[in-house]
Amino acid sequence: MIIRLGRLTPGYFRLLQRQVSGEVQMKPQNGLINQISMMMATVGISVSFYSARQMAERVLPEQSDT
Repeated sequence: MIIRLGRLTPGYFRLLQRQVSGEVQMKPQNGLINQISMMMATVGISVSFYSARQMAERVLPEQSDT
């Protein structure tokens, strides 16, 4: 879990570095938030893949039998 701060300061980046290295441990406040964020990420990746696929289908030239 990442602590939210108001501004991007050098102290904030140091806190992020400490969290990544494991020096600072945060207890998750709500497990539902993690599930919702994973679901939203999955939907976002799926929509992105679908959109890229649709654009690729339009670009490919149709093959003629002649």
